[in-house]
Amino acid sequence: MRYLTLNEAFELHHYLIEQYGGSKGIHDLGALKSALAQPRMTFGGEDLYPTIVEKARV
Repeated sequence: MRYLTLNEAFELHHYLIEQYGGSKGIHDLGALKSALAQPRMTFGGEDLYPTIVEKARV
């Protein structure tokens, strides 16, 4: 499984702002980092979100 990195999220955000408009900058960097980390979370060596569908929902 390949996950979106923080830099890729920044690049995607920049691209979408350029294409469709909106506010530049990141309002809450901590929230963005948390959102990117959630699909990777494990407990006891097991994925908390084992399927791609479950990872997309978090």
